[in-house]
Amino acid sequence: MKNIYKVSGILAAVMAATALGASAQTATPDAQPTVPPVTAPVTTPAIDPAAPAAVPATAPAVAADANAAKDFMKEAFMANEFSIAASQLAATQGESADVKAAAQAVLDNSLKTRTAMVTAIQGSTSDMHFDQNFTDDYNMKLGELKAAKGADFDTKYVAAMGDVTDKAEGVFKSYAAAGTDESVKTFAANTLPTLAANGDKLDSVGQGGN
Repeated sequence: MKNIYKVSGILAAVMAATALGASAQTATPDAQPTVPPVTAPVTTPAIDPAAPAAVPATAPAVAADANAAKDFMKEAFMANEFSIAASQLAATQGESADVKAAAQAVLDNSLKTRTAMVTAIQGSTSDMHFDQNFTDDYNMKLGELKAAKGADFDTKYVAAMGDVTDKAEGVFKSYAAAGTDESVKTFAANTLPTLAANGDKLDSVGQGGN
């Protein structure tokens, strides 16, 4: 039952992903991620009455490792959901065909990453309950994009997505190298090529390529 609780909120996002993909050229996202907050209680392991009361010396390290996995996944989730929301806006508010094509590629990749994230959480041994609402920084970035049109949107989209993608690559590389939750670590490593491809595409249109 633990994994069902852990992914209840994010699974809802995957069920919505098909509709998002189909309407990617016309949809305008809300200012918050499409995934409802996780409210299910954390499953508490049974306690053996015969077990000694003393806490093992390694307990703080284990807790720190578990928190590292959750902290990583929260950052990955926010970056990916922002990529989806921002890239959807490009279909109706962008001007350049090259920027729109790059945004569609980023959107397609981000929807696949969202699904891979659910698989990682299902296989995780860590608590994955975290606030799924955008931070103030992401809300500000998305608000600026929603207010922009044409060439102004193109410039702001490429700049915002470039910044988010670069930071995400650093976070993913760090967890892929040193993470201890194997399911999450595998997800981080397997997603790095996708982030690199997104970055290359954004760099290309940012430099006037296609």
